[in-house]
Amino acid sequence: MAATLIAVLGTLAGAVTAGLLQHLTATRAARRVDAERRRAEFVAAVRAVLKAYVYLRGEQYHKIDARREGRGDTEESRRLRYDRRSDLTAAIDDLYTATDDQQLLAAVEKARELAVALGDAAPAPGAVDEAAVARIGQQARETHTALRQSVHRALYR
Repeated sequence: MAATLIAVLGTLAGAVTAGLLQHLTATRAARRVDAERRRAEFVAAVRAVLKAYVYLRGEQYHKIDARREGRGDTEESRRLRYDRRSDLTAAIDDLYTATDDQQLLAAVEKARELAVALGDAAPAPGAVDEAAVARIGQQARETHTALRQSVHRALYR
């Protein structure tokens, strides 16, 4: 009887051990899949921010060029610029859900502020603050570089 009891307990212990190992393996795999999914979401959000930032800056430079030539906004140019600004805002919102990297988020906010300020340096036809355009443009390029570096650190640290 004792031998049977020992055999049953041994079998039960083996089954419990196998079950625990299977659970641990499944948990690790699920964590790995979740980490890969979060990384992919982060990469997509970062790419969207970088792209939207470039496009908004481009539209701001189109505005500046038009102001230099004495032209105001057309409905189409204003709408496109506002759409680009909205695209950047939406991309930043997505990034906020994909990371808690405060250095990266601060760089993104600074980039947005500079892109908006760039357009503000040309408030009306014929009115372009060239010194501000040069200064803000340089800051925007430097911020873009800092943003790229923050993204790189976040991805490969």
